[in-house]
Amino acid sequence: MTVHTLTASGLSAGYGETEILNDLDLAIPPGKITVIVGANACGKSTLLRTMSRLLTPHRGQVLLDGKSIHKTPPRELARTLGLLPQSPIAPEGITVADLVSRGRHPHQNLFSRWTRKDDEAVDVALTATKTVELADRPVDELSGGQRQRIWIAMALAQETEVLLLDEPTTFLDISHQVEVLDLLTDLNHSRGTTVVMVLHDLNLAARYADHLVTMTEGRIHVSGRPEDVLTEATVRHVFGLESRIIIDPTSGRPIMLPIGRHRMATGQDVKEDQP
Repeated sequence: MTVHTLTASGLSAGYGETEILNDLDLAIPPGKITVIVGANACGKSTLLRTMSRLLTPHRGQVLLDGKSIHKTPPRELARTLGLLPQSPIAPEGITVADLVSRGRHPHQNLFSRWTRKDDEAVDVALTATKTVELADRPVDELSGGQRQRIWIAMALAQETEVLLLDEPTTFLDISHQVEVLDLLTDLNHSRGTTVVMVLHDLNLAARYADHLVTMTEGRIHVSGRPEDVLTEATVRHVFGLESRIIIDPTSGRPIMLPIGRHRMATGQDVKEDQP
């Protein structure tokens, strides 16, 4: 697999006159898993949408292998870079197999037909996401968690070398969240796919990321190894939350323990700010 570089330089973007990203610079480590975290409305989804060409930047540029993505033909870009957006919408009445098959469209053209390789890519994606038994069902009939797994299957069927995912664990219970993150890690390890995703769960982010990026107010606050990035000071600055950081005995990665106003000590509620 070819290793691709994806970078943002001086990136400012938003919606209409509202600017969400402010002069942002970011280099995605090729062949690694990058996880972006931050408080609501800090610009995480806007960043992914801009880096996938769904949004046109107000200023700055996004470069794939040193070339502006806005100067790359759409089909060529889609063979290299895939995006699973937040809350995608499926065409009414479409079946699971047909939706996942749409991931193969960038590999088709006017003169090519559906091939065995396309069938194999769809089968692998359905198997990996444990959705083979859903293949003939209409997407409209599925639960939120099942739909999310189907969308991930479509992204996998696209077989891109750079994959962007906006909150891929939305609607999933904890066991399926871990399954999806394990699946993306397997994809990264087996194919060398560069994975960039937005997650809300800081502890899952720290466990699965090779490179952790924290955002605040449309800018990158700090990025690097999870061990260096997930600190009490970072959590306080990015989320406005007091916390304690300990080491996960299973993964060796940092774990964030939030400190609220009410917490348990020796079986009793501890109420702060009391005389």
